[in-house]
Amino acid sequence: MSRPIRVLQLLVSTSPGGGPKHVYDLVRNLAKREFEFMVVAPRDGIFFERFQELGIPVAEIPLGRVGIRQLFATIRLIRHHRVDLVHTHGKGPGLYGRLAARWLGIPAVHTLHGIHYRSYSWLGQRLYLTLERCLSRLSHTVINVSTSQEAEGLGLHLFRPGQSVVITNGVDFEEMERMLRESPVKREMLGLRPDDVVLGCVSRFDPVKRLEVLLDALGRLRDRIPRVMLVLVGGGGEENRIRHLSRRLGLQDRVVFTGFLEMPARIYPALDLYLSTSLKEGLPLSLVEAMGAGLATVATDVPGHRDVVAHGKTGLLIPADDDAALADAVVSLWADPIRRAALSKAARQWVRDEFGIDKMLDRTAAVYRAAGVSRPAVSVMPTQ
Repeated sequence: MSRPIRVLQLLVSTSPGGGPKHVYDLVRNLAKREFEFMVVAPRDGIFFERFQELGIPVAEIPLGRVGIRQLFATIRLIRHHRVDLVHTHGKGPGLYGRLAARWLGIPAVHTLHGIHYRSYSWLGQRLYLTLERCLSRLSHTVINVSTSQEAEGLGLHLFRPGQSVVITNGVDFEEMERMLRESPVKREMLGLRPDDVVLGCVSRFDPVKRLEVLLDALGRLRDRIPRVMLVLVGGGGEENRIRHLSRRLGLQDRVVFTGFLEMPARIYPALDLYLSTSLKEGLPLSLVEAMGAGLATVATDVPGHRDVVAHGKTGLLIPADDDAALADAVVSLWADPIRRAALSKAARQWVRDEFGIDKMLDRTAAVYRAAGVSRPAVSVMPTQ
């Protein structure tokens, strides 16, 4: 009798975000009779404890740092837990995990949750692209979370055409509906009034998210929509700068910072419109959730967003870094409730058809089977 395929998941962070949530959904939903999981990640966020609560082995290694110790620690864990397949997420894990897998002769799968390198120096960009191209040769499969990301990666020669597969992030909409019924965040909990026009965004506070564009647009909107408010859910390295900017623009009474929320999708019932101003995305999970919750959306016309929002059909796309266009789009939707409702309805149906969690699980399981099919069958052994 062959035992389940043992998969080691390597993460760069356990803070709230698309990568940790994606892995959490994989390890708790894929069939236990076929797959066993272990997670290796830094203890820097709520998902570390969530993984432990699932009863799977969880090891703490700061994989975002550069050093030989991380590589050898990963090798030791793979040997000790008799891992069959390594699945990496993020730059550091992608380096250590794929090197360790090659060292030990087992397959590696790498997921690109966005291709972010433009903020690096010229030399940094060249080094990143060269390293990623080399590491792709150590990968059995490279998973892209959107079609536009795969096209970009192919153009940059980050992987071979036959080596890549697109698996979009999936949402458990049944679980989300239950959560919205049982524990929604209500406006009064945020100090908001029933007649406020509430805009919102769930995001990591990171430069690529361009949250300052939301604030600039809000400054333009306060004279056009008198009761307009902005709710920002999340946190991160940019939080202090964004808070300071809101005060400098005189918007401190119009912006609500919630910090990280347990199950952030609970915020959607308090919002009227969802906004996303990123310069680039892999596949924006929060945007998918907001559309699935029935919110009309405005997003920047960039990779990742284009895979989710069809302009004029399921939402509106605007140029990146254009706060005037964002303000105009918000006003146009708020002034036309019939159009807003039509976009919301179409968006809800679209994302529920295309981004359900079952598709993500089935396609990822197929990748694991293909990568692990050559491992020898052995007797069932208890998980260490």
